[in-house]
Amino acid sequence: MSIFKADDIFSDGMILQRDTENFITGDGEGEITLTLERDERICGRSRIAADGRWRIAVPAGKADSLPYTINIRCGNLMIVISDVLFGDVFHITGQSNMELPMSRTYDPFKGKVAVPEEDLIREYRVPIDLCFEAGKESHKFIGGSWKRACDDTDLSMSAAGYFFAKNLFAETGVPVGLVNTSAGGSAIEGRIPAEVCREFPELDPVTDMVTAKGYMEKTLAEGEKNQNSWSSFVNDNDKLAEDILAGKFPAGNKVNIPFWVDEVPALSGFTGRLWLWKTFEVPANADLSDPMLILGTLVDADVCYINGTRVGSTDYLYPPRYYSFPADILKKGKNTLAVRLDIMGAERGGFTEGKRFCVKLGDTVIDLSGQWDYEIAVKAEKRGPVEFLPSKELAVYGFMTAPAYRLPFKGMLVYQGETNCGGWAIYDKLYKRFVEYYRQRCGYDIPVVSVQLPNWTPGGETWVHLRQKQLECCAIPNTAMAVTLGMGENNDLHPKNKAAVGAALCDCVLRLIYNKGDTRPVSPVSVKQSKSGIQLDFPEEVRLTDPETDYFEVHTKSGWHTAPASEKDGGINLSISGTADKVRYAWRPDADNPAAKGVSGRLVPTFEMTI
Repeated sequence: MSIFKADDIFSDGMILQRDTENFITGDGEGEITLTLERDERICGRSRIAADGRWRIAVPAGKADSLPYTINIRCGNLMIVISDVLFGDVFHITGQSNMELPMSRTYDPFKGKVAVPEEDLIREYRVPIDLCFEAGKESHKFIGGSWKRACDDTDLSMSAAGYFFAKNLFAETGVPVGLVNTSAGGSAIEGRIPAEVCREFPELDPVTDMVTAKGYMEKTLAEGEKNQNSWSSFVNDNDKLAEDILAGKFPAGNKVNIPFWVDEVPALSGFTGRLWLWKTFEVPANADLSDPMLILGTLVDADVCYINGTRVGSTDYLYPPRYYSFPADILKKGKNTLAVRLDIMGAERGGFTEGKRFCVKLGDTVIDLSGQWDYEIAVKAEKRGPVEFLPSKELAVYGFMTAPAYRLPFKGMLVYQGETNCGGWAIYDKLYKRFVEYYRQRCGYDIPVVSVQLPNWTPGGETWVHLRQKQLECCAIPNTAMAVTLGMGENNDLHPKNKAAVGAALCDCVLRLIYNKGDTRPVSPVSVKQSKSGIQLDFPEEVRLTDPETDYFEVHTKSGWHTAPASEKDGGINLSISGTADKVRYAWRPDADNPAAKGVSGRLVPTFEMTI
């Protein structure tokens, strides 16, 4: 026998779903025997492996905090899996807001993110592995390992997942396992196979493209060529860099930070490289022991220098620019910050409005907003396409979704939708099909909780339509939806407040899976118009948290109009003159001040309904 190995997910520190039979699988041939050991308790089953794969049952176990050791024998060989717990295991998946690690919740004005303390919360993060081959399904997750929350010193665990688990553990006292298959930018159609994608003719052009032989290799090569060509052009033609880094600044033009290039007449539509710089003064009494440059988020890529020394860089638009640097780079008195900003053309470039721009020296904050100097270094054509492959159909199905069918889960959490906003019209059908197909393949009616997208201004009208589709998906049996209005950041696709998202997810799970309350969203179950106005009734009593809100609107022959809202008979009454045919609430991407919630504390979701 050349190999005897358990699949990667069956490894030290794993959590198995309690109160059900689990199966451990691996590679090898021969008679396999399993023992489950704790103190003097031993139990086992055996199976003859065939075709190079083995599968062996682990008897159902009760949840507690004492670990087991699993020994799997094949002839003279033995696999030992230690620190095994039984608990409740959840498949968590979605886009970057589920993928987002604890480290990205850091706010330099609030201090360090504490390493979690829990031993009984653990995550298995599935490495991102894309596949576009129609019919390809891996029978196992490849790579990855279990990590205990208390060992997560690099804060790599999913923030939304961790805070969900923390809240759930506080309620149940049961160990919580998270199997994380999230991938930034992934679409819902990326989690279904080609034959299911073919049920939607709208997807055919992209399905045809991605399933063509060599698509991924060719697309990656083309993207790399386009990026390298663009970067080489601006690097070769940047005649300002040498002088600027030597402290020789041109006369320059003036711009006020923050800004977008389209707001500056001389830069409208600009793509290429800008150099921007600003002189700032460090007070004589400043503490230089732990300096940080803070520049919010920049679009697209930047390299930053203080007094000619590089202090940080980021090569794409989303991450916050928090650059710690050695104190000896600074000097008391005048210092100069220079920012090399590459604008490639995917979005308008600039400094994101509403962010902090400063140098932080302990409690001393030196504001960098306001007037800067800038100079165009290189004008360039818009960079050629660099496709983001995780956003395509099939991308995360074969290696990141299909293997999950073989595992028993307590439930699934899905934080996804951002990528699908452009195709919002069919999102409800795609999401429903994803849930149906997943349940068909895993063989049980897995409970599923989604997240209605929070506030984000650049999302525009399509963002709001997507929220409505997410609400409509609550009609799928055995599902629920966490409402996150006000938990986002209007100027950031990746809000930091994942603690609130985790709490909302936990509330849904407690209701849906642990029978702790009504699972229906707090959206209207009845909308009626009378002489006294339009009465909205909900599945529970609803209160206005902002009596002056303008979030409630009614639609008449002349269009949409804001309607004053008041509490009446446990619901909400909207004042209106004339006749309306529709009503909606929080119908804007930047709805960041929830105005109504149920007596349970749950928020009213974004909705639109016919009267």
